[in-house]
Amino acid sequence: MDLYREALHLLRLLALTVGTTAIFLGILRAALVARGPEDRGRVASSILGHASLGLEFFVGATLLNLVLNPTLAAAATTATTIVIRKLLTFSLGLQARNA
Repeated sequence: MDLYREALHLLRLLALTVGTTAIFLGILRAALVARGPEDRGRVASSILGHASLGLEFFVGATLLNLVLNPTLAAAATTATTIVIRKLLTFSLGLQARNA
């Protein structure tokens, strides 16, 4: 059982690392292609893809945390992460469509 918990913990850390890297690289890439206010839509859509992918890894990591630590705080963290992911992708999607 201890090996199982350690494997889940390592998988959770890997998901957080991959998610953070995806978001960081997306913002960096978008910053490099941004040339002015007229590129808002392209920048938003570039960030949207990477942020969405990174937040999917964050949702997976919080679900693994919920498995490892089934408390009300862990459930609230999971729900908050899902809500933030939905709001961010909705907001960036609107920005990309309007620009």
